[in-house]
Amino acid sequence: MRAHWLKTIGHARGPLPDRWIEAGRAGSLTRTGFPRRPRIEPGDRLVYYAAVWRRVFAVVEVTAGPVVLEGASERWPWSVAVEPLLVIGVLDAAPPVEAIGVPARSLSQHSHIRIEARHYERAIEAIASVAR
Repeated sequence: MRAHWLKTIGHARGPLPDRWIEAGRAGSLTRTGFPRRPRIEPGDRLVYYAAVWRRVFAVVEVTAGPVVLEGASERWPWSVAVEPLLVIGVLDAAPPVEAIGVPARSLSQHSHIRIEARHYERAIEAIASVAR
């Protein structure tokens, strides 16, 4: 069974780097990091949440299990390979996380949380309505 996750990208120290947003293209969305080994498996789907903006902006599929990459930061040593499925290129246009039924405070202390299928479906609808 495929699991669905809400994954935080960015942090309170500054906005999401421009390299993540390439005029609506997801060219640089190929890996994502974690502070500890995640329970994420290939086939799982992640909804990306831009922490500073409190908006959801992408859906990706995990294509390989967690690994520690050589040269990875000590804070985010674990990484999974992902393939973008749906991306909004401009965060100002992205829907707020509350639009998918998850309060922003749910992510305050976590790099990712498991979400229910209904939240994932709402994320697909909300992101797709803007990404068109």
